[in-house]
Amino acid sequence: MENQVSRPFSRSLWLGLLAGSVAVMLLTVMHHYLLQLRYPLGATPIERLNDHSDTALWLWLQLLDFAGGIVAGALVARWSPRGSWRALGLAAAGLLVYSFFDFLPHTKSWLRCALWFFAVPSGVLCGGALYRWRERGMAEAPERTASADHAGDCPHTPLPQALLIMAICFGGFILSSFGIASGSADALSFNDGLLAAIAVQELILACVALAVLHACHYPLATLLPKPSWGGLGTGAVLYIVACMAALGVGLLLGGEPIQPIDTMLAQSHVSLYALVPMALINATFEEVFLLAYLQRGLRRFGASNAIGAAILVRLLCHWYQGPVGAAKVLVMGLVFGIYYARSGRLFPVVAAHVAADFLPFLDVVQ
Repeated sequence: MENQVSRPFSRSLWLGLLAGSVAVMLLTVMHHYLLQLRYPLGATPIERLNDHSDTALWLWLQLLDFAGGIVAGALVARWSPRGSWRALGLAAAGLLVYSFFDFLPHTKSWLRCALWFFAVPSGVLCGGALYRWRERGMAEAPERTASADHAGDCPHTPLPQALLIMAICFGGFILSSFGIASGSADALSFNDGLLAAIAVQELILACVALAVLHACHYPLATLLPKPSWGGLGTGAVLYIVACMAALGVGLLLGGEPIQPIDTMLAQSHVSLYALVPMALINATFEEVFLLAYLQRGLRRFGASNAIGAAILVRLLCHWYQGPVGAAKVLVMGLVFGIYYARSGRLFPVVAAHVAADFLPFLDVVQ
């Protein structure tokens, strides 16, 4: 079944700057996480303030920053107008200006300070220059073929079938969520055992739901996301947009007391061995059944109603997070739903959801 959509390949100054900003932001998160791996369990606050800028590890991290800057510069050049250096110049200048307002490394070596100051900006210029040199021999393509993750002739979902699949996949999570919110069940802190239990439970429920759909002659292949490198970049942008929307809601409701989800995260202790599989499984599970199955299947009732149905189920599953947490889930679900309704691409949403499940736990990873 052909499922290709031809779209103009948009390039602009702002798209280039946005692509580079996303890459630098992800690089910053990776840098801080790798540096924290040096800290032993129970390190004092003074030890955590030390940036280890006189060590060999710090030099390796500067090399990582330079390499990440090359990637960011290539992305800026990729998405900015062909042959233009304006976006690259603005990106490098912005990074230099930002460095003036950041804390200098705790070292007396001016050479190391210079490395820290110029690592990312010089990487951006090098990456942009390499891409500009490479594209000189490339023919400009005014259109690109983008694959959507769903076909226009996918079946509509009957309401009884939709209720059954939602009950199978999310009924238990909704009951548990309301039990925690009402106080009849204890709020659990996250640990490796709980994350593993969630992942296993979702795998079992997915198998049951897919078996039911297979018996109903549903085209299961249309539910699967189509991974791509471009989808990862789009997912990163989508995650940032969703976080900004959630941050706005958090600021509007800033007077609320500490939310249950904040307490749960503060008391959590997890490892990467449990966190990574859970994030991958949970994100795929939720988006496949909420967007690819439910929202897409109810499109005959109108886009707003289909998006609203998926958001309602998502909200009920996360009601245990408290009013502010649930409001943030609502706006993130709205961003995801609108993007999927307009693009038909599921993989970027899955990638953004993986980031949303993974990054909040970085402070409690053992």
